[in-house]
Amino acid sequence: MLRKSLLFFGVFFMILIAAQAETAAVTPDNSLVVAQREPADDCCPDEWIRQEIKLTTPYMSGPEIAEYQLALKKLGFYKQKIDGIYSPATMESVQEFQHQNNLKADGVIGQKTGQRLAGMFETEAVPTSKRSAPKGVVEILIDVDRKKLTIYDDKKKFKEYPVAVGKDETPTPIGEWRVARKAMNWGTGFGTRWLGLNVPWGIFGIHGTNKPWSIGTQASHGCIRMQNRDVEELYPWINTGTVVRIIGEVYPERYEDRVTLVNGDRGTAVLLVQQGLIAEGYLAGKADGIFGHATEIALKKLQKERGFEVTGQVDVDIWPVLGL
Repeated sequence: MLRKSLLFFGVFFMILIAAQAETAAVTPDNSLVVAQREPADDCCPDEWIRQEIKLTTPYMSGPEIAEYQLALKKLGFYKQKIDGIYSPATMESVQEFQHQNNLKADGVIGQKTGQRLAGMFETEAVPTSKRSAPKGVVEILIDVDRKKLTIYDDKKKFKEYPVAVGKDETPTPIGEWRVARKAMNWGTGFGTRWLGLNVPWGIFGIHGTNKPWSIGTQASHGCIRMQNRDVEELYPWINTGTVVRIIGEVYPERYEDRVTLVNGDRGTAVLLVQQGLIAEGYLAGKADGIFGHATEIALKKLQKERGFEVTGQVDVDIWPVLGL
């Protein structure tokens, strides 16, 4: 009897496993779905935050520590150079902030300290008007130099918001894009709303932030940061496909001041070079802003035919040839 019972439960267990496997084959795994909602690991390192930042040996370092130093400096707690290193001086400034804000003065930047620090800089959204939302076609204009995002309603200015933009070494992509994706609470460090753009050479978007002290500065890895309350206000007005124009300087006016572009570079300047090569008949396909093998071969062909040194790079000779 015992043997029959064991045999029965063994068969039942095998059937159950088989059924679960079959279900898994046709039903998306929840963990996979969540992973697909999260930003890629190589996206936007300036937006990621560690669970705890504290004094260690060797010292912790990184862009998020530099941003906390900036916040503490703006509040008068940190007096040293902003170097992105969690040194004893940085820890002491955190302890002083914690003490004055009735937090455990352990010098560790955790969730409570981070939230309290952010709260010192967050502002309420200013009411738009009696209108609850734009009534016509909505477009977004982002002026990188002014660090402003403007909502247009049927080509008329509707509302303007302050933003943070990319650093010089990780610039915000200049050009005309479209909103490709909307998401709420997209990932750690991206605030409460995400509007992803269809930039072909990387992951860029308009999003909230847990570092509101950075608004009005060059601080990001290329994304456009907004106050959470601001991005929450405009989020329902924006649909996928909404035009987003980003204006600003792509490169210096003088050819001699421009950086030589080489294989591996990415960005708006590469995109414009590719468009020029396509127009001149040296490059086939679609410009994507990624300087790869095909772009290098096209440049070498142009240089050889035009009598330039064949380097496969974009230098002072190439810009004027492509009308750039």
